[in-house]
Amino acid sequence: AYLPLVVWGAHLPGQKYCSVGSDNPGGARAAVRHLLRAGRRRIVFLGDPTGPELRQRFEGYERALQEGPRGTAPPRLVPAHLTPDAAYQAVRECLRAGESFDALCAATDVIAISAMRALANEGLSVPQDVAVVGFDDIVLAAHTTPSLTTVRQDVELGARTLIDLLFRRIDGEQTDSVTLPVELIVRDSAPA
Repeated sequence: AYLPLVVWGAHLPGQKYCSVGSDNPGGARAAVRHLLRAGRRRIVFLGDPTGPELRQRFEGYERALQEGPRGTAPPRLVPAHLTPDAAYQAVRECLRAGESFDALCAATDVIAISAMRALANEGLSVPQDVAVVGFDDIVLAAHTTPSLTTVRQDVELGARTLIDLLFRRIDGEQTDSVTLPVELIVRDSAPA
């Protein structure tokens, strides 16, 4: 009911407030399609899809696998909280339980970076043994070893759009929610 309000986040069905967010399902689909084109078939999703944005990313991951070529393994969730330590532990426990995968689609870059550290500490090489893709394109993503393939959100455009919509709503205008495009940034953790 409070009209001069704009929220950053996923646009949800039946939502009554105005929001600006990224194309979460489209970004995850692009990431998984990239992994599939590179020949990866056992791709896990690392994260906690209970929140709206990460749920949309998980749904995009699932859809890309469903559309994947013959021999693509079904979706597999490795639950991990957003913190680096939780993601690191989740990957270590998964590997020590004997689970096998050749690619990892992480819900965020922080989770992906933690996963790469866990993989290395368990004797696996990125991307030779396991390709890794993140989401967000935080500044650190380009500076990890190997550099992180990720889905870039245009944060600057998002901020400008949020402010524009906020001022329009303060002036009494009804505005629709906006979903911004994303871009897959291919780096060394999951090359083409």
